[in-house]
Amino acid sequence: MKFLSPGLNLDSFFDSFAKAQERFLLLDYDGTLAPFRIKRDQAFPYPGVTELLNDIRQTQTTQLIIISGRAIQDLIPLLNLASLPEIWGSHGWEHLDSNGKYTISPIDEATSEALSEAKNCIDSLGLMSFCEQKPVSLAIHWRGLRPESANSIQSQIEEKWKELERKSNLKTHPFDGGIELRIWGKDKGTAVESIIRNLNEESKVAYLGDDATDEDAFRVLKTRGLSVLVREELRSTDADLWIKPPEELIEFLMRWRQACKYSIRINYTNRHSNQ
Repeated sequence: MKFLSPGLNLDSFFDSFAKAQERFLLLDYDGTLAPFRIKRDQAFPYPGVTELLNDIRQTQTTQLIIISGRAIQDLIPLLNLASLPEIWGSHGWEHLDSNGKYTISPIDEATSEALSEAKNCIDSLGLMSFCEQKPVSLAIHWRGLRPESANSIQSQIEEKWKELERKSNLKTHPFDGGIELRIWGKDKGTAVESIIRNLNEESKVAYLGDDATDEDAFRVLKTRGLSVLVREELRSTDADLWIKPPEELIEFLMRWRQACKYSIRINYTNRHSNQ
C-alpha cells in the first residue's frame, strides 16, 4: 500500500464513517475485483471478495456500485452477489439501477453505421475471434498472445480504426491487453459524475480501479472522495492510494466493512443515549 496524495490519512477517512450521511463504494471489475483471464467468461472475483461485498451490503450502510467497461449482461454472471447492485456498464452507456431497471443511452444512426463499418473491418481482417462486441463499442483482445502476434493485430486494427475516428464520433482507447473503439461522450468519469452530483459534502465516496480507463473516474473524484489504484505495478495515475491485489484489496474491503459496522454501533449508542 502506498499513499500517492500528500496528506492522505486513511485512518481519518474510515473514522469519519459514523458522521457520514451516505457511503458509496464504486468498483471497477476486471483487474480490480477479479484477475484478468484469457477466457473472459471465467474472470471471477478474487477469493473472499464476493463474501466481503455481500457483508458490506448487508450492513445497509453503503451503496455499492459497479462501474465497468464490460456489457452488463456479461458482468452479471460473474458477480455472484446475493442480489444485484447498481451497475454502470459499457463505460457508462448502460445502467442497471438498484431496482433492476435497465436503460441504455441512445446513439444516432450515423454512429451506429460507423460501428457496423468497424465490425466489418474486423471481419475482413479475420480477427472476429478476438473481438468483444458490446452494445455501443467493439473491443479487440490480445492478452495471452505472443508479442509479435499482438503487435500485428494492434497495427492492423489501429490503421483501420484511425480512418473511422476521422469521420465519426468513435474514438480508440487502449486498455490492458487490447484496444477498444467507443462512442465519444461517456466514460467511467461521467458515470461517477452522475452518482455524486447531488451528494452531501459529508458523504463518503471511494472508487477502486486498475486501468487507464479508470483515470477518468479518478479525476472526477479528486476533490470529492478517495481514488484507489488496484494493480500489481504502480503507474502514472491521478489516484490517491495504490494497493496490490488480492491481499491489499481484501484488507481495504475488510476495513470498509469494519467501519460500516462501527458506524452502526456508534449511531445506535447515540440514539439511545439521547432518549
